[in-house]
Amino acid sequence: MLISLWRFLSRLTGTWWFAPAPDWPQVRRRAVATIRFSRAPHGVTVANASLGGVPVETLTPRGAPADAAVLYLHGSGFVIGAPEMVRPLTGALAAAMRTTVYAVDYRLAPEHPHPAAVDDTLAAYQALLDRGIPAERIAVAGDSAGGTLALDLALLLRDRGLPAPAVLALICPVLDLSSDSEALHCDPSREPLLTPELMMMFMDAYLPGRSEAERRALSPLYRDITGLPPIVLHSAGDDLLAGDARRFAAHAAKSGAPLRHHEYRGLWHVFHALPIPQAREAVADLAQALNDRVYGHRTGYRAVPRVRGFRCR
Repeated sequence: MLISLWRFLSRLTGTWWFAPAPDWPQVRRRAVATIRFSRAPHGVTVANASLGGVPVETLTPRGAPADAAVLYLHGSGFVIGAPEMVRPLTGALAAAMRTTVYAVDYRLAPEHPHPAAVDDTLAAYQALLDRGIPAERIAVAGDSAGGTLALDLALLLRDRGLPAPAVLALICPVLDLSSDSEALHCDPSREPLLTPELMMMFMDAYLPGRSEAERRALSPLYRDITGLPPIVLHSAGDDLLAGDARRFAAHAAKSGAPLRHHEYRGLWHVFHALPIPQAREAVADLAQALNDRVYGHRTGYRAVPRVRGFRCR
């Protein structure tokens, strides 16, 4: 009953945000209106700050150590979104990890297309290092488009020979920016927020004028992911992006990249931010996996692609 109610409310929210036709400034205003009263959990202090000249929202639980951090990258298609929109998720993650979360307010497309958001992400990460926080005590997490940026950051750090974070956490990430994305060819009836048409508009705004070959080359699904830190991948069975998550898990397994994939059946895009038991379970799982890498013992990571129950092509 609760799941059905929140699926209905999510569908209403998505319809209001993006109808009748996306005008990104208007969509942003509507999105802000829906999260105006978002609160972090009790005991987590929220403040505005900056990292490397990039605005961030800090969520600090009591007793958080000064030498550890989570760099969080919000989603919403590279074109809308703000740290406040995912405060129920970032606040819960901060509380569960007992670690300060820095939610990055990166520049948005189409006013600031690729690579502006990637540049902001790198600047924020470098600023954490400049503060004396060692890379092995930093987790980088992101949902949806933020998951793409988390991978972009890790790949950039690897290619430049810079210190890598301890772990990456990807929540329902965008992994294929090309026309081959499963999100563009799947039955969207169970996903309340995203549609194939909307996904294409996101990609066009983020990568204007880019050829199909360029979009494919920028897609994490087709890139060399060897040499990256361990990856925790959460996907949702009803999400349009679930098929690409399975493909990415298989890509990681073939590449030998350390990845653990958990698909949550019967749920939808970034359900982690909702006040439902399944979200609390998912955030707790994510927090434990990140804490294991940032603070404690090493745990095993392996790709677990699942293929049942999703209607594609």
